[in-house]
Amino acid sequence: MTPPNPATPLSPSELDRLESLLASATFRGDAMPLDALQGLFFAVASAPDLIPPSRWMPVALGESPEYADHEQAQQALELVMRFYNQCVRAAAAADFTLLLYKREDGSDDLETWCAGYLDGADLSVPNWYEAGDPDEVDELLFPFIVLAGELPDKEKRHFKPAEWRELVKSCEDTIGDAIVEIREYWNVLRNPPTTVRRESPKTGRNDPCPCGSGKKFKQCCGAPERLH
Repeated sequence: MTPPNPATPLSPSELDRLESLLASATFRGDAMPLDALQGLFFAVASAPDLIPPSRWMPVALGESPEYADHEQAQQALELVMRFYNQCVRAAAAADFTLLLYKREDGSDDLETWCAGYLDGADLSVPNWYEAGDPDEVDELLFPFIVLAGELPDKEKRHFKPAEWRELVKSCEDTIGDAIVEIREYWNVLRNPPTTVRRESPKTGRNDPCPCGSGKKFKQCCGAPERLH
């Protein structure tokens, strides 16, 4: 049987299989749930450095999974890697749907997703605050910190209850934009505009024109265009 192409997105049934596997005894409670795993992969895909699987795999699946056999281990790694590739492509295209569970009140649970994202951000070497401007990085990560419940109490106390609810709602409504903004931020820093260097010295206005006319450059090719 031909193994699936690593670039093939997971089908709904394969996502269900991965979800069940992550929650199984194989990982002894150390594996991330599916929503946190997606958050982790989006951060890894948007990071200032290339984060290899050897660095994120223990965070995603735990240090010592107890696979029943080689076949189960192979299946788990195949599903995880395909899901990772799927997340990388979605983040690059800015075309994605967040995998979120529901709270008891029926609202989307962004806390676990954002906690996974912050775990992914922590994997960069150097860390995000060293790789970029600390104030800018702090502003970019702020919605994730709020929604993950990671904002220190002393900072949270600055908000009145109504203000805090409004802030959380604003972060929830704009989290998709925040994901895209972070990726664009690191993409610019990873790929700064190149400066084109002049291979030959610049022709002076009083130098002979390089076209060979015998005239000075300012009286030939360097002459300003006259309106007639």
